Amino acid sequence: MAFIQTDTYTLHSYECDATGRLSVPALMNLMQESANRNADAYGIGSNTLHAQGLGWMLMRFGLTMHTYPHKGQTIRIVTYPTFVEKFFVYRDFRVLADDDTLLASACSTWLVFDTVKRSLIPVPGFIRSLSPPEVTGISARLPLKPAYQTLSFEKIPADQVTVGWFDIDANQHVNNVVYIRWLLEQLPDTLLQTQEMAELDVVYKTETHWHEQIDVQHQASGSGTLVHRLTHAETGKEVLLAKTVWRF
Repeated sequence: MAFIQTDTYTLHSYECDATGRLSVPALMNLMQESANRNADAYGIGSNTLHAQGLGWMLMRFGLTMHTYPHKGQTIRIVTYPTFVEKFFVYRDFRVLADDDTLLASACSTWLVFDTVKRSLIPVPGFIRSLSPPEVTGISARLPLKPAYQTLSFEKIPADQVTVGWFDIDANQHVNNVVYIRWLLEQLPDTLLQTQEMAELDVVYKTETHWHEQIDVQHQASGSGTLVHRLTHAETGKEVLLAKTVWRF
């Protein structure tokens, strides 16, 4: 059986930024709440996986913001799986206004990992057997290695953050949305005050844990485009790479 999840949310002030717009991290949290509800409907939600020593991990995420909703507005989030492969499960999202205006769309790539060995495993059979719904307009799979990840950050200054208790989730690592908040908080004040993010593309590369220190960098890559990198301060290992596109 195939399931499409549709949830309605009324936006609270704490989910919005200083301009009253829904913040991208808050939107991602709502998307993931709906995704887990959809996974529960399929019998593959977080609690089911945790009972087997497994967990979901986000590997790729691509978001396009068409129109930002504001505080007090009611939105609908629609999500469903689109493809299942040996190592990856793909999922799409649509964010709609009351009048069905498309506010945002996203696609994502998920993997399953062993929570004891902390390693990727092939998607188990009980997940691979799920039936994605038959819908039109399915997003293309995001490339595993986007072109922007080849940029050098050797001479780019970094800010450093320390992983706090409230940054980690039930998988005992930093929640994927926290990284997005970190990379946004590093940006210049004038950018955050005068522009809005139109696109976000993320590659999650490895997990990080409580008390670890993370270096956060960004650099321009063409007009209105930034590329971001997060690395483990002690080892230099890449944690995340991302590209954002901005508009006035």
